[in-house]
Amino acid sequence: MSDVEEHLERWLEAGVIHDTAAERIRAFERDRPSRPAPASERPGAIEALLYLGVVVVSVGVFALIEQRWPDLDSWARVMAIGVPALLALALGAGLHTSKEPGLDRAGQLAWFVSVALFAGSVAVILNEFEPAGLTFEDDAGGLLTVMSAAAGLALILWVVSPAHPQVVALGASLFALGQAVGNWPDEFNEVLAGMLIFGFGVAGLALTEAGMFSPRFSGRLIFATLCVAGPYEAGFTDNGMVFELMVFAVGGALIALGVLRASFTFLAVGVIASFVGLVTFIFEHFEDRLGAPVALMISGGALIAGVLLLARFRSAEQIRRLR
Repeated sequence: MSDVEEHLERWLEAGVIHDTAAERIRAFERDRPSRPAPASERPGAIEALLYLGVVVVSVGVFALIEQRWPDLDSWARVMAIGVPALLALALGAGLHTSKEPGLDRAGQLAWFVSVALFAGSVAVILNEFEPAGLTFEDDAGGLLTVMSAAAGLALILWVVSPAHPQVVALGASLFALGQAVGNWPDEFNEVLAGMLIFGFGVAGLALTEAGMFSPRFSGRLIFATLCVAGPYEAGFTDNGMVFELMVFAVGGALIALGVLRASFTFLAVGVIASFVGLVTFIFEHFEDRLGAPVALMISGGALIAGVLLLARFRSAEQIRRLR
């Protein structure tokens, strides 16, 4: 959805404008000659080099861990990952204050990487010094501490800079936090992990649709994915059929929400969820009766139907915008 359509949708829902005014705005924007984006908005060489630098530093950290980790003392292990984490945070903060959009985007990437480095730093500190008796390896409390810290930092960075990389980092850390909570019992509990992830997704979607979470596109994509991933994971239990059926229900709800909100993102996630859920359900419960070839044929038919549904919706949406 374009920025104009996104604004019009919010204004119509709030009653600020009516359908007639919205159509006049669409006609005006449609007839206005398109202008190239300002030079500052286009990715440039400096921005690309900053991206490359962040990636190279990240690879260097992991290469050091892989090659020299057993030879390092405890303090050196903490410094090896903690210093890059602090540098990534500082780099992101410095670039975020820049008035150049390209530098700001590079800073967002640095903050995205810093979430992973920060989680690694907390894990190393727990393993090397065992504060309060917590360790990261084979310790449910340590794992929960690390993932909670990562989710907390991701949330703080999103508050400072609500951009796409921060939304992705927050979604990934919330998913990891769900896994950590599921690992809290003596045996990993897929239902506990999956339902917590589902709860994160529902809460995030509610905030996104209420206009309290942005950017809207990445918020919809990430939280809708969590809504699907939760019950899908919960279905991998001995009595998981109810959660397998829940995947279909969530997929159908997202498709309906996509049509209602004119959101291709919701529709795409809903269709993909329904397809993946159907394939899993068929191979889980009917492969012995149908055989793998027939199961694959049904799955392929479902995939074709999903693609046609997405194509039809996109065409209808394009026609609606041209009116």
